[in-house]
Amino acid sequence: MKVFVNNIIEKLSEIGHEPKRFMIKKIKTVNENVHAVLVDLDDDKTELLVAISVLQDKNKYKIIKIKQ
Repeated sequence: MKVFVNNIIEKLSEIGHEPKRFMIKKIKTVNENVHAVLVDLDDDKTELLVAISVLQDKNKYKIIKIKQ
């Protein structure tokens, strides 16, 4: 999966829980590994730092909308 800033992704959840949607705010490097900063679409103040390799796992995340 190609990951770009401003893409909207959905975190797939277990049965019974509503999936959460995030926007990729920025890409940064931590200890020479590439990470993405995700912002919750429902709460602008909530940010997650996730490794790009985790975002590429199709069982955990999927791209909903590609913003340009």
